[in-house]
Amino acid sequence: MTGATTTSEPARKGAGRPSAEEAERKHAALIEAALEEFASRGFRGASLRTIAGKADISTRTLYNRYPDKFALFAACLEASSAQLRRFTLQTAPSNVPAAGADLAGNLVSHVVAVQEQLSQERSRQIAALLYREGAEFAAVREIARLQFERYQVDPVVDILSRHGMTGPSLRDEATQFVAMALGEWQRRLLFGGPPMTRADMERQARVVVRIFLHGAGRGTEQAS
Repeated sequence: MTGATTTSEPARKGAGRPSAEEAERKHAALIEAALEEFASRGFRGASLRTIAGKADISTRTLYNRYPDKFALFAACLEASSAQLRRFTLQTAPSNVPAAGADLAGNLVSHVVAVQEQLSQERSRQIAALLYREGAEFAAVREIARLQFERYQVDPVVDILSRHGMTGPSLRDEATQFVAMALGEWQRRLLFGGPPMTRADMERQARVVVRIFLHGAGRGTEQAS
């Protein structure tokens, strides 16, 4: 046999596979592209093909991770809600009270932090989508409900329990508090009006906390 022979170098194990850091970056880009698409076009109008293109991945790769639009939307809400939780912990560290910390002050700080995050444009767009299309898609409503329970009600239950509040109705009470706390934000979202200013948020949070802890009819008294 004549001629030179060549040997090929054995393929390295895992060659061509993205590192964990690269995979995380690509997934973050996918979620961001999906959030942008859902926010601008709504759930019904959002295109998975467009999302894949914006994220610079194939539609096959997208479907391998998220088999349908509902699964991807759930991941988007999870990412957005987790960001809300991180934001409230960063901006309102008193959510975990130290000895002698004030319950009213912790609740006010928490409400303001939540409203600041929800008042960002992307958050407002996603919330508007839920109000607009939730009645049409039961799965979308259920996804939103689970996120509401986990990232808005659970933190308030935690604050109340850390301050010694107990009882079988504690979760119901926390749910009603969240509903009151977000009432003005929701009103402006549904009926129009400028986003709340920081002063608006603080003033409204104090009123809600005062009513929640002490009842209505206390005039201009500050929450205490």
